[in-house]
Amino acid sequence: METKESLHHGINKPKTKLGQIKMDKLITTAEHLFTQKGFYNTSIADICKEAQTAVGTFYIYFDTKTDVYRFLMEKYKNEIKNLLAKGIENCTTRYEKEREGIKCFVKYAVLNPNVYDIIWGSLSIDRNMFVDYYESFAKSYTKSLNRDGKEVSSLDHTTIAYILMGISNFLGLRAMFEEMTDEKIDEMVDNSVMPALSKGFLHFN
Repeated sequence: METKESLHHGINKPKTKLGQIKMDKLITTAEHLFTQKGFYNTSIADICKEAQTAVGTFYIYFDTKTDVYRFLMEKYKNEIKNLLAKGIENCTTRYEKEREGIKCFVKYAVLNPNVYDIIWGSLSIDRNMFVDYYESFAKSYTKSLNRDGKEVSSLDHTTIAYILMGISNFLGLRAMFEEMTDEKIDEMVDNSVMPALSKGFLHFN
């Protein structure tokens, strides 16, 4: 039997490749059921039955059902941060970073609609998960805005970070609702979003 190595409180790292496969199956199944049935209508037994895994196996990796949810939140946060970092790695101006960053997030949202269900659903499960998720992004965003200070308004950069996060979030929703293609997303950002930002609190050169 595998020994436990903690990743986060209540979440334990697999020791073997087979263990990783089992854990990944539980996570994927839980994500599907949480999205389809909701957190409170999904039991650990439901997750294990759907994943064709013994209930005892679940407790090797997770202490509670909430810990699976917390793992998903961390997973999305890391995926999105890595995606955005890669998307803007060749950008040299704040204008380019905002343009490419928004495009990256919106395209990710279209391909991963479950992200909204899980992230916003966390507010009714454990408010701290929801707060920690967005505060983490806001801190990273604020640091980036501070580094490019000459191209950004002197208004409070944390406030600007939250505004930009909100813009990306709701553009992602619009793109999902309208089933936008990548080309349509590019057109929306290039022709409407960036001109609006340029005339506002981001003083692009």
